[in-house]
Amino acid sequence: MATNSETVYYTRLKRNRRWKNGITAALFLLPTIAFLAVFVYVPSAMALGLAFWHYHLAGVNTTWAGISNFTDALQFSIFQQSLVNTFYFAIMMVPSILILSVLIALLINKTTKYYSFIRTFILLPYVTPVVGTAIGWLWIFDPTYGIANGILHALGLPTSQWLQSPSMAMPAIAIYSLWHGVGFDVIIVMSAIASMQKTVLEAAAVDGANAWQRFWRITLPLISPTLFFITIVTTIGTLQSFSQIFALTGGNGGPEYATTTTLFLIYETAFVYNHFSYASAMAVILVLIIILLTVIQRYIGKRIVFYQ
Repeated sequence: MATNSETVYYTRLKRNRRWKNGITAALFLLPTIAFLAVFVYVPSAMALGLAFWHYHLAGVNTTWAGISNFTDALQFSIFQQSLVNTFYFAIMMVPSILILSVLIALLINKTTKYYSFIRTFILLPYVTPVVGTAIGWLWIFDPTYGIANGILHALGLPTSQWLQSPSMAMPAIAIYSLWHGVGFDVIIVMSAIASMQKTVLEAAAVDGANAWQRFWRITLPLISPTLFFITIVTTIGTLQSFSQIFALTGGNGGPEYATTTTLFLIYETAFVYNHFSYASAMAVILVLIIILLTVIQRYIGKRIVFYQ
């Protein structure tokens, strides 16, 4: 039986070991924490602070603005249109990503002969730079010499001005975004399908369930947590779309502001017109919208997502 002195010794030894492990973990985390602090937390805090001031780049005549930057932004017609454009883009992207990722994942499962090659081929657009691939798609969407109009003409369908048309510019960007980003979601869905217990599907097939019934009543509920994750990530990503819009429109927001999303307008307001306080207020509004939508999605997800 251990004496009191031995108990105290072992207690101190465990405490010292915990301290050493904690210090070691902190040292390993320090570079990541420093990176996040410098490039995420500090800029976010500065943007939040700037939203309540009339800030001038020269640092002179900086005055307290209160909520006037927010009210002015909400009354700004182009900001209102940018919100409409952003939601329009999200409405096009989120369902399309979900449907395409599931369809493609079901078509190229592990029983496919060239599974590894097809998986790499689908993921390839996602890992390529947006600016580089956008150059090729600018040629595809060219109204005179582009492949897109060439295909439409060959099928006897009316051609389009694509990126030069106010009504087709955003759908054209959505087509490019689907091509560029769907591969990542396909890999995630494929991983979810691969982790399913095959005995459940086999038992359903023995009981007489056809392919559609097995997908709708078994596969879809089992991968619903993955689809819910994709929905949230895609929604957040589309609400923050910038790079593909900037690359495909040449940085001008498209014809008649048709592709000016909220993040694009924030960039333009801050770094083209140097209205940093105004841009910060817009950014805060966008963040609040994203948080609100995420909370709503989580509320709905708890009721429709099947967790094993």
